[in-house]
Amino acid sequence: MLTVNCLRKIAGVLLLLFGLGAAGLQARTRKGDKLIAQSRAAEVRKQWDEALSLAEQALSEDPADIAYQLTTTRLRFYDAQYHIDQGKRLRQEGKLDQALAEFQKAYGVNPASSLAEEEIGQTKRMIEREKKKTPAEQNPEQRGMTPGELERQREEKRFAAMRPLPELKPLNPAPINLKMNNQTTRVLFETVGKLAGINVLFDPQPPAQSAGSKQSIELNNATLDEALDYLALITHSFWKPISANAIFVTEDNPTKRREYEDWVVKVFYLKNVTTQQEIQEIVTAIRTVVELQKIFQYQAQNAVIVRGEADKVALAEKMIADLDKPKPEVQVDILVMQLSSDAKRNLAAAIAPSGLNQTIAFTPRASIASPAASTTAADQASTAAATATSIPLSNIARISTRDYSLTLPGGLLQAVLTDANSKVLQAPSVRAIDNQKVQLNIGQKVPYATGSFQPGIGGVGINPLVNTQFTFLDVGVNVTVVPKIHGADEVSLDVDVEISNVTGTVPLGGIDEPELAQTKVHNSVRLKQGEVNLMGGLMQVEEDKSVSGVPGLGNIPVLRRLFTSETVHKTASELVIALIPHIVRAPEISDVNLKTIAAGNQTVVKLNYAPEQPAAAPQPPASAPAPQPVPGQAPTVPGAPSPLGPTAPPQPGVPGQVPPLAPPATAPPAPAAKPQGEALSVPPGTAANQPKVAFVPIKVSTELNKTITVSLMVDNAADLAAAPMQIRFDPKILRLNDIVRGNLLAGDGQQVAFSKNVMNDSGEASVDISRAANLGGVSGSGSIVTLVFQAIGRGDTIVAVPQLTLRNSQSQTILTAAPQLSVSVR
Repeated sequence: MLTVNCLRKIAGVLLLLFGLGAAGLQARTRKGDKLIAQSRAAEVRKQWDEALSLAEQALSEDPADIAYQLTTTRLRFYDAQYHIDQGKRLRQEGKLDQALAEFQKAYGVNPASSLAEEEIGQTKRMIEREKKKTPAEQNPEQRGMTPGELERQREEKRFAAMRPLPELKPLNPAPINLKMNNQTTRVLFETVGKLAGINVLFDPQPPAQSAGSKQSIELNNATLDEALDYLALITHSFWKPISANAIFVTEDNPTKRREYEDWVVKVFYLKNVTTQQEIQEIVTAIRTVVELQKIFQYQAQNAVIVRGEADKVALAEKMIADLDKPKPEVQVDILVMQLSSDAKRNLAAAIAPSGLNQTIAFTPRASIASPAASTTAADQASTAAATATSIPLSNIARISTRDYSLTLPGGLLQAVLTDANSKVLQAPSVRAIDNQKVQLNIGQKVPYATGSFQPGIGGVGINPLVNTQFTFLDVGVNVTVVPKIHGADEVSLDVDVEISNVTGTVPLGGIDEPELAQTKVHNSVRLKQGEVNLMGGLMQVEEDKSVSGVPGLGNIPVLRRLFTSETVHKTASELVIALIPHIVRAPEISDVNLKTIAAGNQTVVKLNYAPEQPAAAPQPPASAPAPQPVPGQAPTVPGAPSPLGPTAPPQPGVPGQVPPLAPPATAPPAPAAKPQGEALSVPPGTAANQPKVAFVPIKVSTELNKTITVSLMVDNAADLAAAPMQIRFDPKILRLNDIVRGNLLAGDGQQVAFSKNVMNDSGEASVDISRAANLGGVSGSGSIVTLVFQAIGRGDTIVAVPQLTLRNSQSQTILTAAPQLSVSVR
């Protein structure tokens, strides 16, 4: 057997060998650790090639080190991805050879990258494609585009080239005044077409019911669309535009409409729906009211795809615009006020304040007690204690009052008064969307046992927590609110308020269960904005009085105070819950949404559009003396054309045609002076028809808590592309709830960049609205933005736009005046 000394020697040799091995390992990897540290520093600087090179040098120092292997593998991935990104950037710039070199570097760094391999093959094909092109076919913009990108570009051009329904643009926009008697359908339509300067094409098969019938008509100051509709009505014909200057006329019956009526396809992107049920309800409403059968909803994009007759799709568009509104929102302030008081008084000045309850003990004398039977002193002492009340039967006759003892009651003087008051005030606030439930839980979760199960293996000493199921209960203030907003100033609230707290524990089955005090209120009420509703008011007063003392003596007047004690306990508690709603977003229902529109008859949906108002043209020169120029207004340009446009000459050979009346050559009235506050400063040399910006309405008088909706309108704009502005108002009188983009800059259906920032605390707001640089500007009149204010204070104030900058498509400033809005809150 080995001795202890031998074992110690062997252990020392082993420790020496391990120490030398560790020293050799540390000396071999010290250089690798330094290289790894340098690699990490290069990685932080995003120098991936250098970082990878240093990591590979460290790995060559110790190829078996796992840390070096992981670092090198990770850097190979990042370095390859870096070269792939560089290659894509160079390829987009048209530098195909340099891009190919980058992709090849990425593949050399990480041969396992399938992306690098795909990019190499695709770039080689692009190089070959460019080599096959002739110099005339070379396009620098398409040189760096992949085949997939070229195909997408061709698709986008094809999509952009798809035309909408043709819109009539007559050569003569002047109103039609015409009277014709006893003429055929063809003559009636051709006459109106010649007056307006459009071509009229007829169905080769003439209408059966009007082949030989003749009609009479008189048109006074009618537009082209109105005149054609009048003719279609009396001749039972159906017409449609087929180009900007031509229409097609045929018989109006279901067969002809199915054969000739144009269908359109449109995708509507809903912005304000949040659930699939809301989209389904909109689709059901359109399908039912408009009788559109080809309608589909796409949930992923909140889109609705519609295909049908042009007027039906237009009516569906109107309905979607009316229904897809931002949901109203309300802010509900909840005040929970709880007051409790606890007063207790305890008076006692007595010999026996709690009555007499004394024990007479039997303590026999030693002379009559039983003698000790133990021999040792310890045993005698224990025996004496055990037999202190034991006496021999022979000594019963010797018992006297000296063998009994009594403890006399002591005196007590007590006067204690305690008074405790507690106040609890919780004021949570929740913001809820119309008809959407919102929950607010403030407090903690308390576990309590809800059940138990029998374990598979029984035994003594099993912890009861092992087979007990627990549930957590929300304790504190729990509020559930479901609002319904009515108009701009009333709200219906369905509220559940639960207030609970842990008052103690109760042992049940070996587990301490929490004991809760709970106040729960459910209330449904309709309130005006800012109105306070008190709910759950509870007041409770409790008074307890208890008297204890010696019977008989406690009933003696005056002396009873010496033999009794009296305790008076008074408790009072009061709980009040207040609800205060504030509408932060009112329903956006405009007069356009409420307007009744004509939609055709039971079988045909037909929409009628009001004629567009032409832009105001300069007045022609008058023979009368020129009016005096208005200060700040440039003179009119002489020789301007008539605002009524050219008048078509009468067409010869058309029976029954009455030439249109020419406008009288009278001098135009002198331009009226602009009211104070609306004059625009026009520098010398500029045109007189500068755009005018004003609020509509320009003056508002309202009541407290009412909503004010005004629009900032631009009149006579030309090439308008951007309108950044800053709005200022009095935050003590007005609150700006919302800013809605107007219809002027987006009137042609193009996308418009729109951003807003409202700061109601300082009474300022900024708006930035602009069109894309490649879209150009718009001309005409319309609204830039619509402001929705709420009157929160009484008084007179001014809403100003001190920084309004109108810019055209060349980023040049368009001169205009700063508009103001006068508001009076009663």
